Amino acid sequence: MRHSRPTRLAALTAALIVSPLTLSVAPATAVTGPASDAADTTHAYTAQLTVGEHDRGCSGVLVAPMWIATSAVCFGDAPNGVSAGKPAQATTATIGRTDLTTAEGAVRDVVELVPRADRDLVLARLAGPVNDIAPVRLAEAPPASGDTLTVAGYGRTKDEWAPLRLHTGAFTVDAAPVGVDLNISGKDGAAVCAGDAGGPALRTVNGTPELVAVNSRSWQGGCFGVDATRTDAVNTRTDDIADWIRDTVNRPSTTDFNGDGADDVGMLYDYGTAEDGRRRTGLWRFTSTGDDFAAPAKNWDSLSDLGSSWTWDSSKPVHGDFNGDGKDDIAVLYNNGKQADGRYRTGLWTFTSTGDDFTNPVRTWDSTADFGSWNWDSSKPVAGDFNGDGKDDIAVLYNNGRQADGRYKTALWTFTSTGDGFAAPAKNWDSLSDLGSSWTWDSSKPVHGDFNGDGKDDIAVLYNNGKQADGRYRTGLWTFTSTGDDFTNPVRTWDSTADFGSWNWDSSKPVAGDFNGDGKGDISVLYDNGRQADGRYRTGLWTFTSTGDDFTNPVRTWDSTADFGSWNWDSSKPVAGDFNGDGKGDISVLYDNGKQADGRYKTALWTFTSAGNGLGTPVKKWDSFTDSGSSWTWSRINAV
Repeated sequence: MRHSRPTRLAALTAALIVSPLTLSVAPATAVTGPASDAADTTHAYTAQLTVGEHDRGCSGVLVAPMWIATSAVCFGDAPNGVSAGKPAQATTATIGRTDLTTAEGAVRDVVELVPRADRDLVLARLAGPVNDIAPVRLAEAPPASGDTLTVAGYGRTKDEWAPLRLHTGAFTVDAAPVGVDLNISGKDGAAVCAGDAGGPALRTVNGTPELVAVNSRSWQGGCFGVDATRTDAVNTRTDDIADWIRDTVNRPSTTDFNGDGADDVGMLYDYGTAEDGRRRTGLWRFTSTGDDFAAPAKNWDSLSDLGSSWTWDSSKPVHGDFNGDGKDDIAVLYNNGKQADGRYRTGLWTFTSTGDDFTNPVRTWDSTADFGSWNWDSSKPVAGDFNGDGKDDIAVLYNNGRQADGRYKTALWTFTSTGDGFAAPAKNWDSLSDLGSSWTWDSSKPVHGDFNGDGKDDIAVLYNNGKQADGRYRTGLWTFTSTGDDFTNPVRTWDSTADFGSWNWDSSKPVAGDFNGDGKGDISVLYDNGRQADGRYRTGLWTFTSTGDDFTNPVRTWDSTADFGSWNWDSSKPVAGDFNGDGKGDISVLYDNGKQADGRYKTALWTFTSAGNGLGTPVKKWDSFTDSGSSWTWSRINAV
């Protein structure tokens, strides 16, 4: 908001000389209308953004508890010059503070940008949710010629260079919108001025304002320090991309434990049995720095932090933003074994992220107290936002074994997040009741992702049909699509024998992520081609790209022998995440280098970075000997 006047005026004057449409080179455009009363919360969803050390000041609008829509030019000199991911300069957003001299509302850092390629618009993810201010409603239809809109912003007025109050003005729609732009003209001297870029243009329907556009470019007539008299402006439409906005803001996070926009890697580590007989487990984290990872830091130790035994072998960890605060947490399905009454006891424990650390785990569910018998050995958990409410849930593929008629019975159960815990599991699917056929749990490798891009996570299962009579291995890919409250019956979206050829399920380690950055989850498989004649181990990386309704045939995006050298599949534990914060999923692999001559175990962390159309050759980001000087036993790591 506050700049040296000569610098700011020079930028705006240069733009005006060229043409009004090139005003996007300025951080752009405040409304010369009346100031809002500090007690008026009508437009509390309007945000004021500060980029860098007050290098640029803009406006924006809250479209979801953790997302703001604004002008892309706030973050660069042209709309198409803004990169997805972490902002190039530190940016803060103040929401709900109509009078900036007060402490009302909320202040949040902006941690991720998602630009819209075809217009001057970017969605900015906040470091934490704004829960006490209602987001603006999104318009579904365009405004008509002659409609009156209310435009809000924190930019200049007629009399002030850097006003400290939200201002609004009335504008007329000049003509029905064509393309991505909306032309408007100020009424009663209202104009869009420098500092208003990204502020909302609102149409009132049945007494409720709804967002139709954001401020983009203006003649700035009557604005402080500007000699122009024209008060018309060009805004960027949002009504025609309401679904894209919803899909983006409902996109679940992956492993961003500190909420900075770049995903991290977590590890549950087994220290074995202590001298006093208690089992010791630790929770470690590699924090992404964008281009690299910091050395792993221990965030929790069962003996020192919990004061009790924690058995690593009894733990199945998953990660997700279970409380919806923008930081991923870790949940562990824990095995308490068979009880005296014959029931199996399983618990669900949650480590909640504080950003820099995790709280001690809290048991949020106990099968014997809250449900009944639950066999941990029969459970394969995955986490995702299955109902699209911004909080991740946990689904479990459950083995009911072989039935009297010889068919195998498998069920899908969901623990829905309540924000501060989980509801008791509800059965969403049963292979015998709902599919009417046998489904073998032992032949299933589940992963989760928003495969159709509707803002709700789905579940895909790589399924083993075994070796066929012709000697080929048959593998299928099945998808359970979320409806919000339930899942559809699984649909086979790929069959290796019909669509591809031989595919060995036993040689496959699947992970899911949005590897091309198109808003739909894809599936990559680390595939074992075994030891070759020259003694090298050959491993491939194959990707099934989502088309929305289906998946393409897998494409090999990396081959260790052709692109790299020897790579042992048996020594690899892959995890997926957007580790550099660019909006595209990457893959990291914890790799076992085995026991060294000095008796220490060596483990390394390698990353395949997405280029959008494929994944690059892996780069080693960490080595337990070189970077931490200690022994790390790969077989004792559960990666999340």
